[in-house]
Amino acid sequence: MTPFVTLFHWDLPYCLQLEYGGMLSDQIVNDFVEYAELCFQEFGDRVKFWTTFNEPWSYVVHGYTLEDHYRTDDPTSIDSTVGQPSSQSGQLSLPPNRLSKKVSLFDPTFQPSRNTWFPVNDPAKDAYTAARNLLLCHSAAVQSYREKFQMYQNGTIGIVLVSSCHYAYDSTSQDDQQAVQRAFDFMIGW
Repeated sequence: MTPFVTLFHWDLPYCLQLEYGGMLSDQIVNDFVEYAELCFQEFGDRVKFWTTFNEPWSYVVHGYTLEDHYRTDDPTSIDSTVGQPSSQSGQLSLPPNRLSKKVSLFDPTFQPSRNTWFPVNDPAKDAYTAARNLLLCHSAAVQSYREKFQMYQNGTIGIVLVSSCHYAYDSTSQDDQQAVQRAFDFMIGW
């Protein structure tokens, strides 16, 4: 069996979100590279295929701009922002966003409420800030792997992107064709 390892699949440590805002802070770059290098060092003799991030578009858009979350059909899924079985069946891990609940693991009487700790800025701006920092993390981790580990471990590193197919409403319209290109760029132009 050949392992393909993804370093980040929407699972930012909650303490980093609380400490400095996670992907909204450029502090995340150094922390991510340190984490990646630890993984390369500890597992690089057995892992030849690395990816830095899984579906950055999904993480950024659903975590920083939309009010919904991806769902599964598993009612035993854990709500990552609360650490308890989710009251909403099957919520997957996404970044704490403008609709997240404040967490207090030490106060059993705490009643979660919306918008109590996460600073609400401009969701569209936050998405671009998070995307920028995510790309800086990716770039720095790839550079580190190529400069420090690849020559000895003989592996490869990349990123996993998600996309969808877009078609021009009117294939003869230049505006529609440009809109299709913009949509494609937003999805896969990472």
